[in-house]
Amino acid sequence: MSDPIEHFRLAIEAAGLKAPDSINPDGRIHRFSTNGKRGDDSGWYVLHTDGIAAGAFGCWRSGLQSIWCAKSDKAMTVAEREVYRQRIKAMQVQREADTLATQLQTSQTAAALWQQAIPATAAHDYLRRKGIQPHGVRCDGQRLLVPMQDTAGMVHSLQTISPEGDKRFMTGGRKKGCYHSIGEPAGVLIVCEGYATGESIHESTGDAVAVAFDAGNLEPVAVALRARYPSLKMIIAADDDHQTDGNPGLTKARAAALAVGGLLAVPLFPAGRPDKATDFNDLHQIAGADAVKRCINAAAVSDTAGADDWPVLQPLITPIDAQDYPIDSLPQAVRCAVLEVAGFVKAPIPLISTSALAALSLAIQAHTDVQRAEKLNGPCGLFMLAIADSGERKSTCDGFFMKAIREYEAREQEAAKPLITAHKSEYAAWEAQRSGLKEKIKALAKEGKPSAVQARELHNLDKDEPRPPRVPRLIYGDATPEALTYALAKQWPSGGVISSEAGSVFGGHGMGADSVMRNLAALNQLWDGATLPVERRSSESFTVRGARLTMALQVQEATIRAFFANTKGLARGTGFLARFLVSWPVSTQGTRNFTEAPANWPALATFNDRLTAILNRQAPIDDDGALTPAMLTLSPDAKAAWVRFHDAIESMLPTGGELYDVRDVASKTADNAARLAALFHTFTGNIGPIDLDAMEAAASVTAWHLSEARRFLGELAMPAELANPARLEKWLIEYCKRESTDKVPTREVQQYGPSGLRDKSTYTAAIKELAELGRTRLVQDGKKRLIQIRRELLE
Repeated sequence: MSDPIEHFRLAIEAAGLKAPDSINPDGRIHRFSTNGKRGDDSGWYVLHTDGIAAGAFGCWRSGLQSIWCAKSDKAMTVAEREVYRQRIKAMQVQREADTLATQLQTSQTAAALWQQAIPATAAHDYLRRKGIQPHGVRCDGQRLLVPMQDTAGMVHSLQTISPEGDKRFMTGGRKKGCYHSIGEPAGVLIVCEGYATGESIHESTGDAVAVAFDAGNLEPVAVALRARYPSLKMIIAADDDHQTDGNPGLTKARAAALAVGGLLAVPLFPAGRPDKATDFNDLHQIAGADAVKRCINAAAVSDTAGADDWPVLQPLITPIDAQDYPIDSLPQAVRCAVLEVAGFVKAPIPLISTSALAALSLAIQAHTDVQRAEKLNGPCGLFMLAIADSGERKSTCDGFFMKAIREYEAREQEAAKPLITAHKSEYAAWEAQRSGLKEKIKALAKEGKPSAVQARELHNLDKDEPRPPRVPRLIYGDATPEALTYALAKQWPSGGVISSEAGSVFGGHGMGADSVMRNLAALNQLWDGATLPVERRSSESFTVRGARLTMALQVQEATIRAFFANTKGLARGTGFLARFLVSWPVSTQGTRNFTEAPANWPALATFNDRLTAILNRQAPIDDDGALTPAMLTLSPDAKAAWVRFHDAIESMLPTGGELYDVRDVASKTADNAARLAALFHTFTGNIGPIDLDAMEAAASVTAWHLSEARRFLGELAMPAELANPARLEKWLIEYCKRESTDKVPTREVQQYGPSGLRDKSTYTAAIKELAELGRTRLVQDGKKRLIQIRRELLE
């Protein structure tokens, strides 16, 4: 059955309501009878069938309200979830407007009835049977009228009580937060459920009482009165529904007491308590006023909040869950080294693997390019980005895996010292000769004599300018793009920006408003291995040819968010981020118990020995200083696997596809898989074309990085008002499950909550959004403010 209207009808009936005969999907509020009686219009619905069909329905009489959607939350894309969310909000606004109009009409009717009614007397059968006096109630014939007012004193509706005790509320009238007031508060205010209960408490104690009419209204009334009387002692007088599953009277009274920092009073009956005796009026009649007063005086702090009185649970745009890193896909020597380092450092495995793969890329990129298909070839260097807080120990990991590279740099620089000394001498002699020629030309010009011979000599001398020896420098820290391109052109054509605090890379001068477009384009071209001309106004222009670049950066989440905001979409629009293998590892901080360093590191030694062997090969640099790496191809099986991987990703890029929101990153993933396969192939010492095993392993790792990009960018694409609640809820749920509770002190969020959410205004806005979605609420426990998580979310 695919008819959304019929599905919607079934949802209404599944909720226990009689569905209307016809349903109009025009996006407007419609009324219908929920009990089959003529004249009843307590049911309501609104339904949209354009786009993803969605609607809401409920019953004003029972308080039921529910939302419905033809597509599950998990099946929606981020864009569809946002459309659905906005539609739900629009339906809520529409329903609220309709509700307000109905409530206004009901309040006018209630006012007219109240004006026509006469004051009630103690002779009324209900009052006489309950043993109470009338306070502020009237009679309309045989019906007792109890006004329902707000804290401003406006009467919104009436409760009617028949002589037999049958109670009714006016249809469509407001009840939430409305109460009947008995007496004036003087230091103490007691909130209870029923009118007779309130009268018994008032008559027994002399204290002011607010009658909330039912258990579900205790907390809204208490909260409203707390706002009006912030310093008043407040007691919530519970009905003890001991014969009802869950004891709703006691449960909701506890919740109300906790919400306002109030006390909880429970009726204590003497031996022989009748089964139907539940409230303070029953206690009054059985044991007298003193028994009521003793229980009120014994009111204590409530330690457990009720969990039933929640608004409709609405979906939250939740982040994509992190997948386990495919450690088994790494070549054995790499995998063993990663696990060996992890055993000591205890950093997240993806972060350690990033350091290892960056070392492979930096060591191998000068020697190898990769051909994916005819006319599709390029470097094997990787751009890697880890989003993680400071203190995740990336610097330590880099230290382990970059050891061979740093030692290679030191050896080469030491070996080049004689060459550098000789160059300085040669250059000084050349410069002196050049200066002499220039002076000669000037002198001849002053004498009016020809200097063509000297000019030719100067021209030829300039051609023979001594070039400095090329000394390998591979590792750069927080170099700007300008400095990096110059070094690749003039010093050594292979390098890597390896930084555990890449804030200066993303937030530095080189990424300022005046230069960000130029520098992002330059880094993109270096990833591509393209020729890059660099024009300078104040110094020598130059061209970068045949250079290879690795980037392995760790950046804090707040910094990368600011970078995206400051570059106004350029980071993604130019394809810069698309070139990165992104990881957003789950932090291990708080679980890293101290471990002594092992005496030996056999796996790491094997790893670094292999890198050293690769680094010691002669770099293929031509006379112009450009690299000319060997071209690796894919074996037929590897090529077929690469094509399958490419096409599988491509199929998920259209509008509505799983990868649509990260199509920029996804479009480069197959390219990165071929690069990584070339690195695996070279590191393991294989010869010939790249084999199937290397290709499949590389595809597995790059697919994981794609899921990480989707996870991070999916959240990054959300505005803060959507992303922050999702991140906070995840943290709150983890805290509650760990501590076996459903409440989290706000102080815990301020001290230990997610990065970027510890500021009071930020987490308060996130909590408010979660509360509007029926997922959390703020409750009070004395002076403590707690965030309570809806129980269903913890199951």
